Amino acid sequence: MQNKDSIKFFLGIAFLGLGAWKVYERYILNNDVSNFQLAGSIFLVGLGLYRVFEYLNRKNKKPNS
Repeated sequence: MQNKDSIKFFLGIAFLGLGAWKVYERYILNNDVSNFQLAGSIFLVGLGLYRVFEYLNRKNKKPNS
């Protein structure tokens, strides 16, 4: 079970990074990014944040062995 949680955590970080890069590219670098890509990247940022917080909450709730 720990391996599955770790994979979800690292995928969440990857989603967060990919989504944040496109948002950064659009709003900071002022490059042309289609609305579809922008919506997808915002979704990836949200999904990444959800996965990371879910992992951290589960990790904190597990009793120490």
